[in-house]
Amino acid sequence: MSDEEGLSLEDVGTGGEEAAPEAKKVGFLPAFLIRILKWVAIGLGFVILGVTTTVITFNLVSKGRTGANLPALSEEYQAAPEPLGYDDSLDEIRGVTSDEVPAIFSTKVSLGFDTGNKQVAFEITARHREIQNIIFLYLSTRTKDELKPDRYEAIQEDLKNQINKVMKTGKLKSVVFRELVVAQ
Repeated sequence: MSDEEGLSLEDVGTGGEEAAPEAKKVGFLPAFLIRILKWVAIGLGFVILGVTTTVITFNLVSKGRTGANLPALSEEYQAAPEPLGYDDSLDEIRGVTSDEVPAIFSTKVSLGFDTGNKQVAFEITARHREIQNIIFLYLSTRTKDELKPDRYEAIQEDLKNQINKVMKTGKLKSVVFRELVVAQ
């Protein structure tokens, strides 16, 4: 065999006659769609890895901690409540306790309400005597021991609830003693 027999121009190719390569088809999907799906899968894998790492880290850091273990806000950082408007028009209320040997009580009371609610102020004025009677009857049914300073907050709350039962246009926010004296 000689050198002439082994090679021909058709075998080497001149380059001008070549056609563009057709897109490879693997199965039923074209190659470019496979590439896109491959990159989407890689991106999805990173997202899943990131979320899983974050959840595991958060659970490890917060393990054993509950909301009850968090420190309470100090009074310095808590918002102060809005100031209330007070009605001081009730007369001094005097009476006797329900003890076997009655003690005498004397009190001055202020009624607190939202300053923006003028209807409550008008209703307090309209029910002036009724409210005074509610306070008088409430204190008259108590004993001297029930009217001690350690019970003042409970008494104020009870009076507020009793008065709010008769109020129609609004509710009292507080009942405040300006004075409460119990003498034997």
